[in-house]
Amino acid sequence: MSALVPSPEFLLLLGPGIIAIMAWLETSLPVGLMVPAGVALALGAFLAREGLLPLPTVILAAGAGGLAGDWTGYWLGRYRMTSVFHRAPGFVGRLARRYEVPTARVIQRRPFWSVTLGRTVSFVRTLMPAAVGRSGMTFPRFAAYDLLGVAAWLTLYTSVGLLAGAGWQAASGLVGTGWALLLVLIGMGAVIAGRLRAAREAVPASDAGERGHPGDLA
Repeated sequence: MSALVPSPEFLLLLGPGIIAIMAWLETSLPVGLMVPAGVALALGAFLAREGLLPLPTVILAAGAGGLAGDWTGYWLGRYRMTSVFHRAPGFVGRLARRYEVPTARVIQRRPFWSVTLGRTVSFVRTLMPAAVGRSGMTFPRFAAYDLLGVAAWLTLYTSVGLLAGAGWQAASGLVGTGWALLLVLIGMGAVIAGRLRAAREAVPASDAGERGHPGDLA
């Protein structure tokens, strides 16, 4: 599984709209596991600091895409349209079957931790909306916690991009702009590799110890 990491040139060519699309994809469907929208937002903020993109537009695009993705994922889970993933072989299926009932209990008891803070965590935010929809939480309640979560996500990754931009001139002055850009891309690659490794290790390699599939919650 590989992540769809955007290049600076790609963002400059397509503009903030591609950040909105990536933010929507990241949390609307399990395919979002391969879409690092947070990295795209941070890179967009970095380019905005360099005067290459409008920062307010980058933030609005990411926020709109994130909310649209979260709410899409919620309703897909609410209407059990993600049940196919519970029957799927491989990583996603194992995760869905093993943790559906325990996750629903945690969501109902700790909505702030599960939704608001979970929205800021890579990998967790991809599966969170559908899990909340399946848990039975009402949409208005989910939306309230999710708005806070998206705001925290925007603040976190925008700050990362702006702080990276603060050191850009020093780095490019020492090693040249081309090498500085290469170092940034290598760093992003390391972050994505760590994210995918953590995702693979989060689920046991086998379901041999499972006693069966938990049923849908009312």
